[in-house]
Amino acid sequence: MSSTIELLVALAISSLAILAVAWPLLKKEAPLALVDDDRLLELLHRKEQVLQAIKDLEFDYRVGKLSEEDYRLYDQQLRRQAISLLMQIEKIAPESAQLDASLEQEILQRRRVPGEAPLPVDGNQTDMTLLSSTSTAEKQANRHRYCTQCGHPLESSHKFCAMCGTPVESKAACRKDLILII
Repeated sequence: MSSTIELLVALAISSLAILAVAWPLLKKEAPLALVDDDRLLELLHRKEQVLQAIKDLEFDYRVGKLSEEDYRLYDQQLRRQAISLLMQIEKIAPESAQLDASLEQEILQRRRVPGEAPLPVDGNQTDMTLLSSTSTAEKQANRHRYCTQCGHPLESSHKFCAMCGTPVESKAACRKDLILII
Protein backbone atom coordinates (compact mmCIF):
# COMPACT_ATOMS: atom_id res chain seq x y z
CA MET A 1 0.00 0.00 0.00
CA SER A 2 2.75 2.48 0.91
CA SER A 3 4.67 1.58 -2.25
CA THR A 4 1.68 2.49 -4.43
CA ILE A 5 1.34 5.87 -2.67
CA GLU A 6 5.05 6.48 -3.16
CA LEU A 7 4.68 5.47 -6.79
CA LEU A 8 1.72 7.86 -7.31
CA VAL A 9 3.57 10.76 -5.63
CA ALA A 10 6.67 10.10 -7.76
CA LEU A 11 4.51 9.90 -10.88
CA ALA A 12 2.76 13.21 -10.02
CA ILE A 13 6.08 14.98 -9.37
CA SER A 14 7.64 13.66 -12.57
CA SER A 15 4.52 14.65 -14.56
CA LEU A 16 4.76 18.20 -13.19
CA ALA A 17 8.46 18.35 -14.05
CA ILE A 18 7.82 17.14 -17.62
CA LEU A 19 4.97 19.65 -18.01
CA ALA A 20 7.17 22.51 -16.74
CA VAL A 21 9.87 21.62 -19.25
CA ALA A 22 7.46 21.12 -22.16
CA TRP A 23 5.26 24.18 -21.43
CA PRO A 24 7.27 26.64 -23.59
CA LEU A 25 6.99 24.23 -26.52
CA LEU A 26 3.22 23.94 -26.11
CA LYS A 27 2.51 27.68 -25.96
CA LYS A 28 0.96 29.11 -29.12
CA GLU A 29 2.55 32.57 -29.01
CA ALA A 30 6.06 32.92 -30.32
CA PRO A 31 8.79 33.53 -27.76
CA LEU A 32 10.55 36.88 -27.77
CA ALA A 33 13.44 36.70 -30.15
CA LEU A 34 16.63 38.44 -29.18
CA VAL A 35 17.82 40.69 -31.95
CA ASP A 36 21.40 39.80 -32.65
CA ASP A 37 21.71 41.78 -35.85
CA ASP A 38 25.14 43.20 -36.59
CA ARG A 39 23.57 45.99 -38.67
CA LEU A 40 21.34 47.07 -35.77
CA LEU A 41 24.22 47.02 -33.30
CA GLU A 42 26.34 49.07 -35.69
CA LEU A 43 23.57 51.65 -36.12
CA LEU A 44 23.04 51.90 -32.36
CA HIS A 45 26.77 52.38 -31.84
CA ARG A 46 26.93 55.08 -34.52
CA LYS A 47 23.88 56.82 -33.01
CA GLU A 48 25.59 56.94 -29.61
CA GLN A 49 28.72 58.39 -31.24
CA VAL A 50 26.75 61.10 -33.03
CA LEU A 51 24.84 62.02 -29.87
CA GLN A 52 28.13 62.27 -27.98
CA ALA A 53 29.54 64.43 -30.79
CA ILE A 54 26.54 66.77 -30.44
CA LYS A 55 27.18 67.08 -26.70
CA ASP A 56 30.87 67.73 -27.31
CA LEU A 57 30.03 70.34 -29.95
CA GLU A 58 27.67 72.15 -27.58
CA PHE A 59 30.33 72.11 -24.88
CA ASP A 60 32.95 73.51 -27.27
CA TYR A 61 30.55 76.27 -28.32
CA ARG A 62 29.71 77.20 -24.72
CA VAL A 63 33.39 77.31 -23.80
CA GLY A 64 34.06 79.58 -26.78
CA LYS A 65 36.11 77.26 -28.97
CA LEU A 66 33.63 77.59 -31.88
CA SER A 67 32.02 80.58 -33.54
CA GLU A 68 28.24 80.64 -33.70
CA GLU A 69 28.33 80.13 -37.48
CA ASP A 70 30.51 77.03 -37.21
CA TYR A 71 28.44 75.71 -34.33
CA ARG A 72 25.19 76.00 -36.28
CA LEU A 73 26.72 74.37 -39.37
CA TYR A 74 28.17 71.38 -37.52
CA ASP A 75 25.12 71.10 -35.27
CA GLN A 76 22.79 70.84 -38.27
CA GLN A 77 24.99 68.19 -39.90
CA LEU A 78 25.20 66.09 -36.74
CA ARG A 79 21.48 66.34 -36.05
CA ARG A 80 20.67 65.27 -39.63
CA GLN A 81 22.97 62.28 -39.16
CA ALA A 82 21.29 61.40 -35.87
CA ILE A 83 17.81 61.64 -37.40
CA SER A 84 18.91 59.50 -40.33
CA LEU A 85 20.33 56.88 -37.98
CA LEU A 86 17.15 56.89 -35.88
CA MET A 87 15.05 56.36 -39.01
CA GLN A 88 17.27 53.45 -40.09
CA ILE A 89 17.04 51.91 -36.63
CA GLU A 90 13.24 52.20 -36.70
CA LYS A 91 13.15 50.44 -40.08
CA ILE A 92 15.25 47.55 -38.79
CA ALA A 93 13.57 47.27 -35.39
CA PRO A 94 10.19 49.06 -35.48
CA GLU A 95 9.20 47.73 -32.08
CA SER A 96 12.01 49.77 -30.51
CA ALA A 97 10.11 52.99 -31.28
CA GLN A 98 7.10 51.66 -29.38
CA LEU A 99 9.36 50.57 -26.53
CA ASP A 100 10.98 54.01 -26.33
CA ALA A 101 7.57 55.70 -26.21
CA SER A 102 6.34 53.41 -23.45
CA LEU A 103 9.56 53.89 -21.45
CA GLU A 104 9.27 57.68 -21.72
CA GLN A 105 5.65 57.46 -20.56
CA GLU A 106 6.67 55.36 -17.57
CA ILE A 107 9.49 57.78 -16.68
CA LEU A 108 7.09 60.74 -16.82
CA GLN A 109 4.64 58.95 -14.56
CA ARG A 110 7.33 57.98 -12.03
CA ARG A 111 8.71 61.53 -11.89
CA ARG A 112 5.26 62.90 -11.15
CA VAL A 113 5.12 64.56 -7.76
CA PRO A 114 2.62 62.92 -5.37
CA GLY A 115 -0.56 64.96 -5.05
CA GLU A 116 -0.39 66.43 -8.56
CA ALA A 117 -2.65 65.38 -11.39
CA PRO A 118 -1.19 62.85 -13.85
CA LEU A 119 0.52 64.29 -16.89
CA PRO A 120 -1.79 64.54 -19.91
CA VAL A 121 0.18 62.43 -22.37
CA ASP A 122 -1.84 60.86 -25.16
CA GLY A 123 -0.41 57.76 -26.83
CA ASN A 124 -0.70 59.47 -30.23
CA GLN A 125 0.78 62.78 -29.06
CA THR A 126 4.35 63.47 -30.11
CA ASP A 127 7.14 65.11 -28.14
CA MET A 128 6.88 68.12 -30.47
CA THR A 129 3.33 68.91 -29.35
CA LEU A 130 4.41 68.55 -25.75
CA LEU A 131 7.14 71.11 -26.32
CA SER A 132 5.07 73.56 -28.35
CA SER A 133 2.39 74.23 -25.73
CA THR A 134 2.66 75.41 -22.17
CA SER A 135 1.31 72.22 -20.69
CA THR A 136 1.34 70.66 -17.26
CA ALA A 137 4.43 68.69 -18.29
CA GLU A 138 6.34 71.88 -19.12
CA LYS A 139 5.26 73.58 -15.90
CA GLN A 140 6.37 70.51 -13.98
CA ALA A 141 9.70 70.42 -15.81
CA ASN A 142 10.27 74.02 -14.75
CA ARG A 143 9.64 73.13 -11.12
CA HIS A 144 11.27 69.70 -10.97
CA ARG A 145 14.43 69.03 -12.95
CA TYR A 146 16.55 65.90 -12.98
CA CYS A 147 20.11 65.17 -14.03
CA THR A 148 20.25 63.78 -17.55
CA GLN A 149 23.16 61.54 -16.59
CA CYS A 150 22.14 59.95 -13.28
CA GLY A 151 18.52 61.07 -12.72
CA HIS A 152 19.22 62.82 -9.40
CA PRO A 153 16.75 65.65 -8.57
CA LEU A 154 18.17 69.14 -9.21
CA GLU A 155 17.40 72.46 -7.57
CA SER A 156 16.65 75.39 -9.87
CA SER A 157 19.88 77.13 -8.80
CA HIS A 158 22.15 74.16 -9.55
CA LYS A 159 24.60 74.46 -12.42
CA PHE A 160 26.06 71.00 -11.81
CA CYS A 161 24.55 67.77 -10.50
CA ALA A 162 25.38 67.28 -6.83
CA MET A 163 25.51 63.50 -7.32
CA CYS A 164 27.66 63.00 -10.44
CA GLY A 165 28.96 66.48 -11.35
CA THR A 166 27.37 66.62 -14.82
CA PRO A 167 26.76 70.21 -15.99
CA VAL A 168 23.07 71.08 -15.87
CA GLU A 169 21.75 71.89 -19.33
CA SER A 170 19.71 74.98 -19.99
CA LYS A 171 16.03 74.58 -20.86
CA ALA A 172 16.71 75.51 -24.50
CA ALA A 173 19.39 72.80 -24.79
CA CYS A 174 17.05 70.24 -23.23
CA ARG A 175 14.38 71.11 -25.78
CA LYS A 176 16.83 70.57 -28.63
CA ASP A 177 17.63 67.11 -27.27
CA LEU A 178 13.94 66.24 -27.00
CA ILE A 179 13.32 67.34 -30.55
CA LEU A 180 16.20 65.12 -31.66
CA ILE A 181 14.58 62.09 -30.00
CA ILE A 182 11.60 62.32 -32.38
